Formats: sequence, C-alpha cells, structure tokens
Amino acid sequence: MIEFKPWFEQGVRFTCTECGQCCTGAPGVVRVDENNIREIAAWRGNNLTYFRRTYVRKTDEGLSLTEKENGDCIFFKNNRCSIYPVRPGQCRTYPFWFRNMRSPEAWKETARECPGIGQGEYFDAEEIIRRIHASLEQI
Repeated sequence: MIEFKPWFEQGVRFTCTECGQCCTGAPGVVRVDENNIREIAAWRGNNLTYFRRTYVRKTDEGLSLTEKENGDCIFFKNNRCSIYPVRPGQCRTYPFWFRNMRSPEAWKETARECPGIGQGEYFDAEEIIRRIHASLEQI
C-alpha cells in the first residue's frame, strides 16, 4: 500500500485577521443551507421570511447569500464580517479549501491575498484534512 503524505504534513499556521479579503471582490457564491439561514436570521433578529427574501438567492449550486453590486458579501460592513460568529460553513473553513491546499504553490498564492496565512494558530495535518473535508461538504 502506498502511504500518502500531504505537503502540509508538518502543519501550517493560520489566524483569521478579519481583513475581509475573502469577503470582497469578484462575484461568487456563499453557500448556505436552512440551518445557516435560521442561525443567521436569529442572530440578526430577522424573521425567516424577511431574511430569505432580502439576503438569500437561488443559484445553480443551491442557496447563496446575496451580494452587493460590487461583488462583496452583503454582510461585509465597516471593513469586517457583520455575522462573523454565525458565518456559513464555507466561510468557517476558509482557507482550508481543497483548491487552496492542493499544493504548496496554491497555498502560497492564497497567502498573497490572506494576511492570516503563516500567522497565529498551528493546524496539524489531521485538522487540515478534517477542515478540507468539511469544506467539500459545503459544495
């Protein structure tokens, strides 16, 4: 049997600096499910009907948070995430997405936009793999 050793077998450091780089820029999809919708709406004090109508849209990939005209997340306000404690799983697992973790080069590319990479908390390979799996469940 061949033993697979990921490039990050020694672990990496990351801390969210709440800089907003992953919340802003080109349009995209921030996937949400009914649990996310209920949790965010309750945290904000919105009723579900209002929240769905105002902050959720249907995409080919499922449900997504809406965006501002410039592509920023609708909840990115005053240069930070206004729902950080209840942010969706896709946001919680960043930057440990497969596309960012597939190679050292991909990680370095992600680090160019994310100042928290290489800083703060140490994540071992087991935790990184768990987070990659969790991010894939968001797809």
